[in-house]
Amino acid sequence: MSWVGIEEKFEDVDKVKSILTNNGFIVLGRKNISVKTSRGWINFLVFDVGGFTEGMANLLSKELNVIALESGKHLILGETSAKLWDEAVKIVFPDGESEIIPVFTFDGFLDLRMPTENIRGVNPTIVIFGKVYNLPLTIEDIVEIYRKNKKGIEKIEKAASIYGLEKVISKEAIDALKEKRDANIKVEIDYETGYVLISNGFSINTRPLSSYFLSLILEDKINEALNIYNNAPINIKEDLKTIVVEEFKIQKNLGAIKNIERLKKFIDKIKNSSLSGSS
Repeated sequence: MSWVGIEEKFEDVDKVKSILTNNGFIVLGRKNISVKTSRGWINFLVFDVGGFTEGMANLLSKELNVIALESGKHLILGETSAKLWDEAVKIVFPDGESEIIPVFTFDGFLDLRMPTENIRGVNPTIVIFGKVYNLPLTIEDIVEIYRKNKKGIEKIEKAASIYGLEKVISKEAIDALKEKRDANIKVEIDYETGYVLISNGFSINTRPLSSYFLSLILEDKINEALNIYNNAPINIKEDLKTIVVEEFKIQKNLGAIKNIERLKKFIDKIKNSSLSGSS
């Protein structure tokens, strides 16, 4: 689909549609966008049309004495065979000057169309299993894609790793997925082997008990760390206590105030619990 448009302040929309119709175009829709030109940001009313649009911006600009715009296959910048190219718009001014401005990057590997910093008023899109989704994806979109085929999620993950998580998945969806993931996480402590088994329902990871234990304290998850410590055999308790004290010295030398505070908080907790236990 291509665009033909005029600056938004031009009021005679019917006249524009008449010119398009007389030139063999069928108007399929319309939208308002803004484009960053050498003369600043300009607001446009653009019409979605089928057909070859080359020359229409010149025609509209001359006939109506307005700033006009066109987009189409003739404004693809780069080789489509490489599966990565830019799509541009041509802006024509009433004084005869014109410029070509890249407004989309198209990634053929991911079927993703990402707006550049030169355009406002349009969403990035991705095609998954033949359906066009606006980005960032909602939680409903992700659930729908997951139900169709789990491979669609792999496509989303690749897009997020390349273009940024916040551009591909909405904040609400990220929060909902995190909540679901956290709810499904199961942690098993194997004191005998000194490893922690972490399961999220899809995979199982292992981590050394010492590093996992320290990470809880440094993330201010003191109660979780205390739970591990309190349930440990006496010899393991001593090892964990030593690890914390040594880490405290390291963080003190580094001057990491937050880490020092959290480690001290844990040390004080186990001191108080041992004092209360002996009384």
